[in-house]
Amino acid sequence: MPFLIDGYNVYHAAIKLSEEWSRITPSTLCGFIAQDMGRLGDLATIIFDGTRPRGISTEPKGFDCLKVIYSGPKSDADTLMEQFIQKNTAPRRLTVVSSDNRIRRIARRRKATSLAAPEYLGDLIKRLQQPPRQPKEPREKRHGVPEGQLNRWLELFGIDPDQPPDDTDMISF
Repeated sequence: MPFLIDGYNVYHAAIKLSEEWSRITPSTLCGFIAQDMGRLGDLATIIFDGTRPRGISTEPKGFDCLKVIYSGPKSDADTLMEQFIQKNTAPRRLTVVSSDNRIRRIARRRKATSLAAPEYLGDLIKRLQQPPRQPKEPREKRHGVPEGQLNRWLELFGIDPDQPPDDTDMISF
């Protein structure tokens, strides 16, 4: 379920959250959101009002699950979010994060999930405090047999790696 996030709504909710969060920067917040999206296996588009500050990358490095957009000098994040919601071809799969009532109403009208910024931020913090999910399959399945073990398995099963199998080695059903 992709996320569409009003960046400054979540940022302002974060700085009001606690003393610890009061010094967060929009870039750091994007990093937390990217980390969360990586854990969820999902994608997020964050839209900020205005133009990109100098020296700030549009995407946190190493995270391909996050896209950061700045509305530009002649538009605002709410207008872009409305356009994204209206053009979305699968709005029921979309989660819209905004504290703006108009944006939330548009999201609900299109049957998208709508979360207020503080609500989303609370969910984000809970997910980040949980230990990362462990893959269901063993590491070897994803990365292959560790070096040196192949010969041990061949020897254990009596297979000569230099001799091609004959028909008697095949199992038939």
